[in-house]
Amino acid sequence: VEGVQYKWANYLPGWQPLWFVLNNGTLSYYDSQDDVCKGSRGRIKMAVCEIKQVHSIQEHPS
Repeated sequence: VEGVQYKWANYLPGWQPLWFVLNNGTLSYYDSQDDVCKGSRGRIKMAVCEIKQVHSIQEHPS
């Protein structure tokens, strides 16, 4: 599963479009689809994630 999602960025405040890929239980994100070959900006192993707090919905681009 892959596609564009918006991620909140503190260093450039606001919602930033990133390319996300969910593969074998790992969620990785990239600057764009073209940057997948360069390596991810970050990864999250979904099996070890625990959601402790859900934040209220904030405005973001559709």
